[in-house]
Amino acid sequence: MEVLLQHSGPLSILKLNGRFFTESDREHAIEKLDEIENWNLVIDLSELEYINSTGIAFLVKTLTRSRLNLGDTILFKPNAQLSKIFELTRMEHIFNIFEDFEQIKKFFEQTT
Repeated sequence: MEVLLQHSGPLSILKLNGRFFTESDREHAIEKLDEIENWNLVIDLSELEYINSTGIAFLVKTLTRSRLNLGDTILFKPNAQLSKIFELTRMEHIFNIFEDFEQIKKFFEQTT
């Protein structure tokens, strides 16, 4: 899995590419999180093909970490398979999930 960290104004964007299912994937993603200063975080799932319980646990822990750092975590563009997994695990009740980046900007403008 490839993990990229970008910044877009007041937002940090963590882009996940490939398949997130090993402990090594989790550790690599945590290393990128350690670089974040602004915890208004968008996790871009548009190129993530698959996620299992390791990846889901990472997402939940990241949400907790961002809130402890006075921010929030948003999920962006999960594919149909990921959306189904999030529905089965009831993650759509825990996370704000958006398909449009402009909606994300508005969300964070309203919460700050």
